[in-house]
Amino acid sequence: MLYYLILAFMLLFPILWFRVFKKNSWETTLKTLLPKPKHWKKELLGSIKLFIVLFATFLALSIILQLIGINDLNKVDSIVGANIANGAIFYVLLLVIVVFIEEFFFRAFLQNVIGLAPSTIVFTAAHFTYGSIAELIGVFVLGLILAYWYKKNNSIIQNYLGHLFYNAFAIILYAMV
Repeated sequence: MLYYLILAFMLLFPILWFRVFKKNSWETTLKTLLPKPKHWKKELLGSIKLFIVLFATFLALSIILQLIGINDLNKVDSIVGANIANGAIFYVLLLVIVVFIEEFFFRAFLQNVIGLAPSTIVFTAAHFTYGSIAELIGVFVLGLILAYWYKKNNSIIQNYLGHLFYNAFAIILYAMV
């Protein structure tokens, strides 16, 4: 239940921040949090490029972590496996929603308010529940890529789809192993 309250907070707080604390209009708030999308082909291509960058980084990081002896992803495996076992369709739906809320909160809101590196640190801290050092290192590095991509492209759609493709790929990988 706490998890769902946190997700609701992450969705509503940015809106309250700009409407109540910053006293922005609805139009300005929405333009800030949901930048105008580009042409759908450009958004899709950007999403695919982002996924490729995330995947290539994942591979490189996996090799580096193995070489230096950090391999505690079994903690992540057990959590993901338990979630899938509790209902694959629910888990996929939750994934679709959670990835949007993460990009909305950490990139469209928090990154604009506190900056790229601090928002990435908070993003990493939010993934601490897995209890895996390798996961935290991966989340931090991939979070920096997501933050940079958002800053460069100002597209919540590219970040959302690239992040979603990456997470879906990771879950499929976990399920196969």
